[in-house]
Amino acid sequence: MVTQAQIAEKLGVSRQLVTFALAGYPQVSVESRQRILAAAQEMGYRPNPLARALRRGRTGIIALWIPDQISSHYAHVARELNLLVKQANKELIVSEIGSKHAEEVLSHVAVDGIIAVDAPEQTHAYLQSSSARLVPIVSMGADCWEKTDFVQVDLLAGTVKVMEHLINSGFKRILHVTFWRKDAPQASRRMGYGRAMREAGLKPQFLYYKASHRQRLVVRQLIQDHLRGKDRPDAIFCHSDDVALGVYRGLCDMGVRVPAEVALVGCDGIQDTEYLECPLTTLVQPVSAMCTTAWHFLEQRLSNASINRQSAILMPILQIRESSCRQYQPVALV
Repeated sequence: MVTQAQIAEKLGVSRQLVTFALAGYPQVSVESRQRILAAAQEMGYRPNPLARALRRGRTGIIALWIPDQISSHYAHVARELNLLVKQANKELIVSEIGSKHAEEVLSHVAVDGIIAVDAPEQTHAYLQSSSARLVPIVSMGADCWEKTDFVQVDLLAGTVKVMEHLINSGFKRILHVTFWRKDAPQASRRMGYGRAMREAGLKPQFLYYKASHRQRLVVRQLIQDHLRGKDRPDAIFCHSDDVALGVYRGLCDMGVRVPAEVALVGCDGIQDTEYLECPLTTLVQPVSAMCTTAWHFLEQRLSNASINRQSAILMPILQIRESSCRQYQPVALV
């Protein structure tokens, strides 16, 4: 490995001048900097990230906590945030936290900051730990911990838009296909669905599934078993687009036409929903805006740990497509 000392020896200059030139210090002349940079490139010099971290007191690494790596939505979040972190010349590491305690996740590698998605329990636990004084955390997603910097997507309000669309379109037997976790009994989509059904004088109906890496296959079979044993719903609202795609395939397997016999709505806004024979209506999460805002909050916090708590609430957009319309008219409700 080529060192700064070797570059200095080759050029006959001081080690300190090489260090200053490579670090971009303004007091180095343009001519000297260009000469040193050219020599560094020719010799194949690469900066030592560990040494740089020790000097600066920063690792240049940002952690992203996501509940799982099953969801296409979380994969989208990771891609968007990675672009932002790379543009800042830093590295992103992604940790699937699941039910792990925050300190278990953090202990594997030193990081400068954390962005936690839909992980209020882990965020709360982390803020009680000794590490919280050293490494700032931003909570983001539909489920946030609001006692730290946070960026929340209001899926409760978004679900109200979904239900208004379905109920005003004349659907009465609306089924909500949702995950079941003991630690999340009040998920925002579930709450919004149940509230809207009761206010309309309709009976809420739930079909629960367990999270799995074979999610689409699981719900594909689950919806078929449900339709064989009970009255058929005339509309289905799914917790996520991945689930909606599995339900769609299950309905097609049984010859049930979407939307002529059953309307179908998903949530998240992943690209796959546009590429079906019957494009799916979906509640689109503002992933790009969410990641940009959360990253800005973290940069601000890293620059000044004493600033006031930062917060933002973002609204999803209901993208209406053919799957929920008897008479299809492309409309977007904000």
